[in-house]
Amino acid sequence: MYDERMLQFISQLTEMHTDAEISNPRRIEMIPDDEISEGEGRPMWDPETKTQGPWQGLYKDVGIFTEHEWNFLMCKCLASMGEQIGPFGFTTQ
Repeated sequence: MYDERMLQFISQLTEMHTDAEISNPRRIEMIPDDEISEGEGRPMWDPETKTQGPWQGLYKDVGIFTEHEWNFLMCKCLASMGEQIGPFGFTTQ
């Protein structure tokens, strides 16, 4: 049950972040920080991590995922569909 909910959550995040404006790090400055408690600190982002020029979006091996992350997610998807995953790929019963 947990895996299915997390896969749904990841799919929604993935859909959102295919739009370069959603994943733009410059948006952090526009988000109001109304949840800060008295005396609580926030991490200060290194100015070197900010992008120079127009933001192109998050792109890795497979969409916003690395090859390893993608393989892991696909194994989780297959397992949630009831497919058995063995050392030489997956097999069905």
